[in-house]
Amino acid sequence: MTGGQQGAALTRSASIAIGLLAIALLTLAVAGESLQESLQWSRADLARGEWWRLLTGHLVHLDLAHAALNVAALALLYWLFGDVFRRRELVLIVIAGVVAIDAMLWWLVDIDQYRGLSGLLHAWAAAAVVRRLIARQDPLAWVIGVAGLAKILWENLAGAMPFMAPTMVVVTDVHLAGVLVGMLVGVLLQRSA
Repeated sequence: MTGGQQGAALTRSASIAIGLLAIALLTLAVAGESLQESLQWSRADLARGEWWRLLTGHLVHLDLAHAALNVAALALLYWLFGDVFRRRELVLIVIAGVVAIDAMLWWLVDIDQYRGLSGLLHAWAAAAVVRRLIARQDPLAWVIGVAGLAKILWENLAGAMPFMAPTMVVVTDVHLAGVLVGMLVGVLLQRSA
């Protein structure tokens, strides 16, 4: 297989993986409250040893609208940054994001339950922007980076973005944790490249 064919195969397999993840997120969103509650990040249930929630809490959402918003963001990030990282690098970003977000939820935030993928999406976006800025490959990365930082500042100073539904609880600390770990991993991956 030539380099171009390998790149096309990777893109095809990544597209399939992103599509399957999107289907899983939307399916879980309509699977019923009982299943969602059994998978959400829950302080009390984690304290009882239900460790799977450290991962599955990032896969369930408040409702179908919340899941659809995260799926749309996932598709946008794949379109913008699908070619920035090798598979193992993206897996490292996800692992670092899960660990950082779960640790922040447990030790730094007074919250009992959490559902959503947005923290991990913020980690991917931040890591990709950092890599593109360091490599000086993409002027659009400056625009996305500045807009992303403005969003994070807004959320941490004024609360959720104005376009969010009033019934949707946005854990802005998760977005901040995702951005911080994403930036750190982006720098570390660039230094090791």
